Amino acid sequence: MELEVVLKGVLPSLAAALLLVSLGGARLAGLAAAIGTLVAFGLLKQWPAWPHELWQRPNGTQWLVWAVVAAGVWSTLESARWLPAGLRPLFAPLFAAFAIWLVLQKTAANWSFGDQLLFVGGGGGIAALTAATLRTTLQRAPLGIGPAVLMAWLLSLDAGLLVLGKSALFGQVMGAVAATIGAAAGTRLWRRPFVFGEAHACWLAVAHAGFVLAGVHLAYLPWSAAGLALAAPLLPLLLGHRLQHRPAWWGFLSCGLVTLPLVLGMWLAA
Repeated sequence: MELEVVLKGVLPSLAAALLLVSLGGARLAGLAAAIGTLVAFGLLKQWPAWPHELWQRPNGTQWLVWAVVAAGVWSTLESARWLPAGLRPLFAPLFAAFAIWLVLQKTAANWSFGDQLLFVGGGGGIAALTAATLRTTLQRAPLGIGPAVLMAWLLSLDAGLLVLGKSALFGQVMGAVAATIGAAAGTRLWRRPFVFGEAHACWLAVAHAGFVLAGVHLAYLPWSAAGLALAAPLLPLLLGHRLQHRPAWWGFLSCGLVTLPLVLGMWLAA
């Protein structure tokens, strides 16, 4: 992969995260991810059409970019507590499911009703479950940079999997999202405290589930590899509350748990 391509994907995310999170803390990580994803896609491929244009001429890849952007903005509002408390846990699963419908809208038009129910409905259910799972994981996680490290590692493995699934563009954009989290976590060196909480579950779920499912339906990622990747976020739930006061062990074990299925998925994709 050419260095120029890598820099186009990563530098906007790094710059957005370092600037915004340095100024406003981890609560702005979602906004940084939104900016980084949009700019990276624009530099790597093309600037996406506006949402009102996509309603008329759907494009699954561009809808996915806008879904990550919208979810990142929502997480920023939630982190700032500008939203009613009752809406916070409900929005992420519902929006993640809606995002999958947007991504598959054009492709599913050529499917039978049964396939639409299976792949669109099932994909939406998977995305909703991912959002609920990540929210629970981030609620249970110890304070500090451990949750951010876990999410950056998860999405970095996703990026590698997508590249092996013959979708370099998806892999590059996912790498940009992972770089956002990594840079945000790095600001802890000079800005404390750093709390990467459950408000970030929405955009993380849309990015993880959305890009993996797009890799299957819009690229060449096999279902066997995608299934393992989609199951990976469930595994840190096995740690429960037992390691809340041992952040180093929590980070090490949670990263190890998501690595196992994704490495196996990479082997299958390759």
